This record gives sequence, C-alpha cells and structure tokens, in this order.
Amino acid sequence: MKVKYQPSPKAEKPTFEKGIGVEYAKAKRGGFRGRWYMLLLLVTAPVVLMLWLLSRPYLFVLAPGIVTTEPLEVRAPQRGKISEILVSQGMYVRENETLLILEDTLLEAQITELKRQREKLDTSLDDEQQDILRQLQQRIGVAKDGLNRQEKLLRNFQDFERRGLIPVSDTVAIIQYHTAAKMALEQAKTDSLKEQYDQLVEQQSGSIAQLRQSIDLELVKLYSLQSALQIQAPFNAKVADIQVQAGEVVGQELPLMWLSGRDNPVVIAYLEPKHLEFVAIGQNVTVKLPTGDTFRAQINEPTELVGKLPSYLSGPFDGEKPVLKVTLTPKKSLSTSIEGIPVEVSFDHSWPWLDLIN
Repeated sequence: MKVKYQPSPKAEKPTFEKGIGVEYAKAKRGGFRGRWYMLLLLVTAPVVLMLWLLSRPYLFVLAPGIVTTEPLEVRAPQRGKISEILVSQGMYVRENETLLILEDTLLEAQITELKRQREKLDTSLDDEQQDILRQLQQRIGVAKDGLNRQEKLLRNFQDFERRGLIPVSDTVAIIQYHTAAKMALEQAKTDSLKEQYDQLVEQQSGSIAQLRQSIDLELVKLYSLQSALQIQAPFNAKVADIQVQAGEVVGQELPLMWLSGRDNPVVIAYLEPKHLEFVAIGQNVTVKLPTGDTFRAQINEPTELVGKLPSYLSGPFDGEKPVLKVTLTPKKSLSTSIEGIPVEVSFDHSWPWLDLIN
C-alpha cells in the first residue's frame, strides 16, 4: 500500500505562519562558503603552480637565449698611452684596418738604444777592419816597389856580367835579393787575403757576429711588440662602442672598444640536442623578453653544436653538457638593443595527440 503525505502550508509558504507573514533574516552561509573557497585556493595554488612548472618543459620546446650583435671586445695588448683614435662609433671598418694607435715610451726607448748600439758596433768594427786592410795594402805596395827595384838591379847586373865587369857571385846575390822581394810581395798578398777571410768569418760566426745577431733578435721582438700597438680590425665590422679617448693611459687587457659583426641584433638560443628536429632552416619561434613582450623570429642560419651552455645562462646543476647554438633572425625590428639581454625562446611545434583527434 502506497502512502502519500500532503505537504503542509508551511512548506508551500515558509514566510507565512497561520496567515500571518513572518520575515526571516537572509542566510549567512555565503561568507562561510567564500572563506572555504579562498582556503581551498591557497592550498591548491602552489600545487597547481608546481605542476605547471614541472610539466611546462615537456609541453613546450623551450630554450634560454640572448639578444646580441655578436660583438668582439678589443683589448689593449700591453700598457700604453692612446696616441690616436682613427675611427668613430657607428663607423664601418674593413679587415686589418687600423682602429687606434698605442704609444709605449719605454718600448721606443729600448728600440732607440739597441739601434744606437748596433750602429756603433758596425761603425767601430768597420773602421778597425778597414785600417787593417789598408795597412796590408800598404805592405803590398811596398813589396811591389822593392820587387821593381830588385828587377831593375837584376837587369843591370846581368848586363854587367855579360860585359865581364862583375863576378858571377855578385849576380847570384842580386838574384837571391830579387827572389826574396818577390816572396815578400806574395806573402803580403797572402796576408791580405787571410785577413779578409778572417774578417768574413768573424762577421758570420765570431763573437762580434753573435753580439750583432742577439741585438738583431731583440730588435725583431721589440718591433713585433711595437707593431701590435697598432690595433687593427680582425674582420669587417661596425664600431659599436669606443671606451677610451686620445691621451688616456690604459693597462694591459683593458677594454678599448667593441666591434659588432652584425648590423642588426639576432637571438642566440641554446637548445638541448634531443630537440634536433626543431633546428631546421625556416623554423619559427616565439621570443619572450624579460618585460613580458614577445616577438617572432626564424632560423635562417645553420645551427652549431657547442661544448657547453654559457655561464651567464647556466644554472648550478647544468654542468658542461653540449648544446645546440641556434641563431634566430627577428621578423621585425626589436624594441630593445641592449647587448646580452636574456630571453626565453619557444619553438613552434605541433601536438601529436591533436593530429589524432583531428
């Protein structure tokens, strides 16, 4: 048997009691419900945020990067004074073009002193050698004169002997004197040749030659250092910044200027090698600046494999893992030109599960 209960008048009209209207206060459960939702949000928000941070690298292909024109820092090879700056900021320079000239007074003084010693050594040595050779030439001249007189006497004595005016013994004596004069001439010539040979040996391998060679070697080193004071551009580039001025004294390895190898900045991203399929020419990416602004970029240059992530982008646990160095060309002019500003790069890719759904 099914029993049915009729609803009471109170159930149908809860604000009336026996025909008299009764006003009840509104329910106060909304405040409790709001506090409950707030507490639930505070408890679950860190968990949701952590799950998002942990799953984000798996959901997206991300890479750290920097905005750069790939500048080269030109440093002073040694201490010196800026003698002359031959370029200005924004100027385009060619490879091996002189950018500025350094001046080192100590280096110039050393070169001047060594040149003076070298010149003095050559002058004094040449004078002494020439004096010796002149004396030997004089000996040869004296020997020739003696030989000529002996030849004249020999002819006279031979004539006297034919006429019977003198004995043969006198002629023999004159012949001996003539032979001695001739031998003296030959000896003088031999001494002269020997002296020339000794001087040549001395010039090539003697102590004076060794001293000369040591001075020449030191001069070559100093000239090399002096040529390094003319700072030249290593490649075709644009002068991005000049950090010194003429007359300033700079120390060794002090930055002098920056050379930019590119006219417009690019983004250099460092991608893990496991994402090799995302580095093809024409690959599009989204670059996010620290301000939150984004811009689109594209791979237009070949990708390189480098030994490790740069220290300014790596974390304490990244280690020295090889990464892919990806050069990205922005599709529009950048709103910032700050060298080395860090960015986050997100590579475009399709979701396989979306393809399955479609």
